[in-house]
Amino acid sequence: MKKLIGALVMLPLLMAGCAQQDTEKTKQQAAEATQKIKEEAKEAAKQTKAALEGVKQGLETPDKPVNVNSASKNKLQSLPGVDEETADRIIARRPYQTRNQLLAKGAVSSEEFKDIKDKIVVK
Repeated sequence: MKKLIGALVMLPLLMAGCAQQDTEKTKQQAAEATQKIKEEAKEAAKQTKAALEGVKQGLETPDKPVNVNSASKNKLQSLPGVDEETADRIIARRPYQTRNQLLAKGAVSSEEFKDIKDKIVVK
């Protein structure tokens, strides 16, 4: 009976010791995981900064001029103010020797020409 009572008294102490070990182990694992997350967050911040710089460069790089003699309908429609009907007129009145011929041949209005003149070439 004494042994049983002794074992019952020792059981909580042993469990407390195990719980203490588990707590320390958990603390250590949490600290390691946190350190790993910090390192990954630093790398993610570097990658995000690089991506943003790339976007900025892309936005600052001027688009290549559109060749009105060879551009597809979709490409022509990417020009400011050029809708499907205008793109069809540009294509129908090809070829052009100069940019100004878009106006002379009635492919675009003077307002449309003003919006696209710096974004087109004739080749």
